Amino acid sequence: MPARTIVLDVDTGTDDALALLYAVAHPDLTIRAVSCVAGNASLERVVANTQQVLDAAGAPDIPVGAGARKALVERVQQESAFHGEDGLAGIVLPATARTVSPLNAVELLRQQVVEADSPVTLVALAPQTNIALLLTLHPEVTDHLERIVFMGGSASVGNVTAVAEFNVWLDPEAATCVLESGVPTAMYGLDVFNRLTVEEEHARRYAASDHPAQQLVGELLLRRGARADGLSSQAYVGGIGDAGALVYLTRPELFTVGRHPVRVDLAGLGRGQTVVDRRPVAQELQARSDDPWPTVEVVLDLDVQQAARAFTEVVDAYAA
Repeated sequence: MPARTIVLDVDTGTDDALALLYAVAHPDLTIRAVSCVAGNASLERVVANTQQVLDAAGAPDIPVGAGARKALVERVQQESAFHGEDGLAGIVLPATARTVSPLNAVELLRQQVVEADSPVTLVALAPQTNIALLLTLHPEVTDHLERIVFMGGSASVGNVTAVAEFNVWLDPEAATCVLESGVPTAMYGLDVFNRLTVEEEHARRYAASDHPAQQLVGELLLRRGARADGLSSQAYVGGIGDAGALVYLTRPELFTVGRHPVRVDLAGLGRGQTVVDRRPVAQELQARSDDPWPTVEVVLDLDVQQAARAFTEVVDAYAA
């Protein structure tokens, strides 16, 4: 496949780290910038984690920008139990010599998207506050975006509430802004997020590697053993989390996708829920509506074994 130019927006915890490690190593991806937002950890911690992971990956001098500390509207308490207080489950990485961009995350994204030689894919793996601000303050970027792929939402159950997924729940107004921007959008949500896992033998093989990137992948996989409800567990889980959105981007043929109207619930018990209308008549009804919902590519199923293999093949390339 031809090389794809991307920018990443992250709140680097353990699975954002896996996504960064995958993206750096993938031969068909060119990363122009990484923007950071508070989410899995504080903004300062997210920025440091991102830089240290890029070091482990042996990445070039990719600009890293610091962005939003809080959601657009409602301030809610972040859940940090799954990734630990530092976002990386206690994994200690060497100090970095990378510097933070003098541009804030929104200005950095605008610059890198507008100045790219070809349309850019924006991969959002965090609460979408930075992205909403980018699209609102700089609407001209939409002419330079090929699509937005975001990890968030669900067509079924939630994880932080019964119906809401964490990234969307933390800033549902921002997610609404992104969905209604007119930019082609794909939602990689909990329907597949929780199912894409790699075998423990790969995690232990990577953890024993001499290569810093592979070693970090192994440690991240082995420490992603907390349960979704925040309670500790010693059992190996093997989920690659946010990295699955990058696997979907690079190997879409391994996934089942539906085009459905989607809207974010902004009030009450369902606040933060992505309401996915999968009725056969949904598109017809939306066409007749005075307030149509955005149509979104929703990832609903996958070939777990082949997608896991796609992930490990890229990680294996670090030591090739």
